[in-house]
Amino acid sequence: MKHYNYLLATDIDNTLTGDPEALKELRNDLEALRKKGELFLVLSTGRRLNQVLDGFENEFIPRGDAIVSQVGTEIYLPPFSLSSRPNDEWNRKLNGQFSRGKALEFVEGIEGLELQPEEFNTPLKVSCYLDKAPDPEKAVEQIRRRIEDKGESCQVVWSSGRDLDIIPADAGKGKAIRFLINHLELSPKQVIVAGDSGNDRSMFDEFESGIIVGNAKPELKKLQEEHPGGKLFFAEKLYAAGVLEGLKHFGVL
Repeated sequence: MKHYNYLLATDIDNTLTGDPEALKELRNDLEALRKKGELFLVLSTGRRLNQVLDGFENEFIPRGDAIVSQVGTEIYLPPFSLSSRPNDEWNRKLNGQFSRGKALEFVEGIEGLELQPEEFNTPLKVSCYLDKAPDPEKAVEQIRRRIEDKGESCQVVWSSGRDLDIIPADAGKGKAIRFLINHLELSPKQVIVAGDSGNDRSMFDEFESGIIVGNAKPELKKLQEEHPGGKLFFAEKLYAAGVLEGLKHFGVL
């Protein structure tokens, strides 16, 4: 078992992406740390696996040591390919507590709600758009109440004023990363997370050290009020430049 100094778990879209030149610089720095065995890199994203792999080739996305995809419902370990299968242990854990059929019942009859394309709806995730609802925030609360009233073991992830996911209670980016650090025998104090929107919130709830990039959505920026004096770093710079700024703050770079 390797002994890493840090585990960086970062979102991709609008956290890494958005500034190609800054991302190239960040990728080079992260690859150097990985080659020295100092850093374990987790890409934690709402993307599907094939979209992450495409990003390696076409978007300067740094190659990770693990991929947490589909909003923390799938975990992939190397070698990565289009034929890779999600981690069996994580998959079994979540499958035992989630019914997609029941989850779909919670979104029935919500005005303006649209299911996302089929590729984003999986056996472990119901994904919807809510930006056409008359009052998206009210619709989210209605769905949450339905789940609570039924006592189902699932959770709502609400992000960017548009995207709503229903996933197993033990899923999510934060808990998936916790699963990985247990597998790697790392301490939570070695973890730094980075993100920009609501579907990253569980990472910041799970770990104390985090980077909120300058372009973050209000749902993450409000963490500054919720955790005054904590170890969260609110970058001034945007996208990958903000991640670089945060890694320098934490002494990783």
